[in-house]
Amino acid sequence: MTAAKSLPTEQDFDPYGGDLDAQCAWKNFGGLTLEEAKMKFHQHPEVYQEDFMFMGGKAFAYYYPVIDSYLRDTPLLPPEDRDDRETWILPQCIKNQFEGWNFPHVRHLKRSVIDLCCFVRENLCLFGSEPSELEKIDEQWLSLQEHLETTNG
Repeated sequence: MTAAKSLPTEQDFDPYGGDLDAQCAWKNFGGLTLEEAKMKFHQHPEVYQEDFMFMGGKAFAYYYPVIDSYLRDTPLLPPEDRDDRETWILPQCIKNQFEGWNFPHVRHLKRSVIDLCCFVRENLCLFGSEPSELEKIDEQWLSLQEHLETTNG
């Protein structure tokens, strides 16, 4: 197993030690393979979405495909199971990773995240039914997209 494919360590989740939110993310996802993390997140995204905001950049970079596949799999769901999908909070979680000390660890994901922004924004009807709700979701993904497009690196 190469270093790039190895599971994130507890320090990757909580690089500076003592961040209770990062430690919670470690408790929820630490030691899980990507497939195990996808299954866990897909079962209860409302419980685990904020873990992606607070885990360290190295851990986020490893587990980012969980978010990507979760949202891109939405068209495969029956319409009655599509609403919400945590699409309002997830762009905020991702944006947090592209700010401050995590940026060097996630910058390589920039193009992939911009592509995800475009996917969500082009398929808003999959993520809700209320026009005001869809507008809020679109604003969050547009904000993330604009942030990334103006970020160097």
